[in-house]
Amino acid sequence: MAITISGNTSRVVGLDEFIDHVHTHVDLLDQDSVAAAASMFQGLANDRELVVRQLNRQVKHQFRSQAVASAQVIFLGEGRDFYIRANVWPSNADIASGRVYQDQFAYHLAHDHNYNFMTVCHHGPGYITEIYEYDYERLEGYVGEKVDFRFLERKHFNAGMVMLYRASKDVHIQLPPEELSVTLNFMVSTPEVRLRDQYFFDLENKTLLEYPAELDGSRRVSVLKMAGHIGNGDTQQLLDDLSHSHPCRRTRLAAYESLALLDPAGAPQLWESACRDPEPLVLHAAQEQLKRLAA
Repeated sequence: MAITISGNTSRVVGLDEFIDHVHTHVDLLDQDSVAAAASMFQGLANDRELVVRQLNRQVKHQFRSQAVASAQVIFLGEGRDFYIRANVWPSNADIASGRVYQDQFAYHLAHDHNYNFMTVCHHGPGYITEIYEYDYERLEGYVGEKVDFRFLERKHFNAGMVMLYRASKDVHIQLPPEELSVTLNFMVSTPEVRLRDQYFFDLENKTLLEYPAELDGSRRVSVLKMAGHIGNGDTQQLLDDLSHSHPCRRTRLAAYESLALLDPAGAPQLWESACRDPEPLVLHAAQEQLKRLAA
């Protein structure tokens, strides 16, 4: 399950010091090595001015430009293949009063993460979280697919607690805290993350609900869908290359779909080719398209 690391260090760690510590002492590909940075991460959370300083910079910047900061996320800093951010969690009262919109925040929405990340409570009482786990390797990855979840725990994530969420294993939901809270996240973003899917889930119906729109894979799919509507001959060649060689299964499938739009006459041969793809997501989509064309 997600790893809870209790502790109560009084040390205050600066952002640059934490980033240097990760560069020097942490193997980002080793979950245990990431977990060993928990004490330093707690020390970073003990810097009571850390988030305020960055928030002030963002407020000042907005008065000088049209840029608008995210309602929930405040970027704090980054290193090689990782970054640090703060997440703002409005209270139950804020949501109920309409002062903030619930759909701007990840409340009541079950999701996994395609990367390991560590989180610590920086300000406020913290939120309630429910944690489940699932087997990523058993999913084909299509919307509506049945998912076998196992409930692990319901926890009040509060001060003095660090949690490490396991990539593509832990599924969690957050519930609004009693008072506004802020957490810090130490996000591991090694290259393979960009090729691994992340999901939203429907826990009640035990299904894969959708893909987060901000993922690299979702952005690629969006661009390829547009290419299927406005592309030309050069686009077809590019899509053909992607359909056979891109390491992301969703990207390959989107390339096939856009090729079928650009060349309807060649769709049967195209989907026959897609049936040779090693990923069940692409194979089953191709089989369904061939059934539809045959009908």
